[in-house]
Amino acid sequence: RPPVTVGGLTVDIAGRRATLHGREVVLRAKEFDLLARLAEQPGVAVSRETLMAEVWDAHWYGSTKTLDVHIAAVRRKLASVAGPDAEVPRIATLRGHGYRLEDPARSAAEG
Repeated sequence: RPPVTVGGLTVDIAGRRATLHGREVVLRAKEFDLLARLAEQPGVAVSRETLMAEVWDAHWYGSTKTLDVHIAAVRRKLASVAGPDAEVPRIATLRGHGYRLEDPARSAAEG
């Protein structure tokens, strides 16, 4: 699969590598899988159930709190690599539904 680009973020799913403005984002396996799943459909809402089924296990019966913890870690790592002034694709929380990866340039143009 070709790499997916959202704003300054490039996710190379085949190579299991993410870069932000050319700098590597070091992610754990599940963090990468989450980011890759959201990056496959930027701007599209992905339900918690879908993320749990596709990133963890189709038969996951535990708490979905682990999803929140992993999303928080991805957000922190993206912000850390980007630095204070760089635009970072935003992982928006959709209360009662799930998450959406937003391109900062597109969000600014629409807002």
